[in-house]
Amino acid sequence: MASSGGRRRLGRVDPFCLFMVLPLVLIAGILIWGGLPWVGIVVIVCGAIVVLIDSWTNRPLPFDVPEDDYDYDPPEPRRRAY
Repeated sequence: MASSGGRRRLGRVDPFCLFMVLPLVLIAGILIWGGLPWVGIVVIVCGAIVVLIDSWTNRPLPFDVPEDDYDYDPPEPRRRAY
């Protein structure tokens, strides 16, 4: 966390992000084992970029959000005039 009280650069990783990243890592391992190490490394880098973007979008807000920050009364039902 930043010492100046600012916003953190990265947040926690969403567990659903792993549904996309773990198969990428598996495919990269198969590619590296199959003799295509450069393609496997590119796939691993793509997975790392996905994790970084997900962590960046899930960073905490720099301020507290009030639970009920608006006063909204729904409109009352009206009779239809035909």
